[in-house]
Amino acid sequence: MFKASQEMRLNTNSAASASLGASASGGLEGPCAEKDGIFGRYQRTPDADAYPTEPPRVYIAPELTDASRVQLLHFPSGAVRTNSSVSFILKRNGVKGNFDVRVEGPSGQLEAVQQQQLDPERFQIDCQLSSGAGLYKVHVKCNSVSLPRSPFIIVAIAGAPEMSTDTKCSNPEAVPIIQSDASKVQSRGLGLSHVSCLERNEFTVDCSQAGSNMLFVGILGPRGPCDELLVKHLGRNIHRVTYRVSDPGDYMLVAKWGEQHIPGSPFSLATE
Repeated sequence: MFKASQEMRLNTNSAASASLGASASGGLEGPCAEKDGIFGRYQRTPDADAYPTEPPRVYIAPELTDASRVQLLHFPSGAVRTNSSVSFILKRNGVKGNFDVRVEGPSGQLEAVQQQQLDPERFQIDCQLSSGAGLYKVHVKCNSVSLPRSPFIIVAIAGAPEMSTDTKCSNPEAVPIIQSDASKVQSRGLGLSHVSCLERNEFTVDCSQAGSNMLFVGILGPRGPCDELLVKHLGRNIHRVTYRVSDPGDYMLVAKWGEQHIPGSPFSLATE
């Protein structure tokens, strides 16, 4: 058997002449089969023992990218203030590859861009508009393929950036400080211990000694909230609460003075 890597070719003429010469001379004269490389009817080539030295090469075609499937979410549609941060979302919608985002300022200078992957499908892009007022061009590419309508335009106008809602709420001067003590609230009435399905139920909540705040009342029954609930301020932080239910069963009544429960809340009630 010959090696699989050896190249063989059929040489019937040489093999036939060699066999005739050997038979005529009685095996004493004639070409040597091992010396001349003749084996039966096949002749081994000189490079038969040469093995390939280079590893096999595998050519991979570049992946096709459909940039039109990529979505741009929460992109600013109106004018924004200079020196403010802009954030938007890139959604790949199954398109594989990497995103390349560049923000070009009015003078051609590139702005700093931060890219954060929220999940396998969404990427958040953050940038700061620090090159003054003008038009900012946002170039977006996926696998070196530009998105349709890229570059996108952001209009920046001069002026201090507006404070967000979170910033306003965190400012102690924007939200007044309310001093109250829910433990000083007093409540009384049959509506806190008995529930009737035939008539309205009523009780009173006295918050006159508990400071200034808001009263929140809610009632939850077997099928959800009660049918009717009315809270009326009688003056001096005294409230009258009336409610009506139609389904028999157990109820839970919650009363809060601000963010704190009043004494006894939540109340467990049952229909008669």
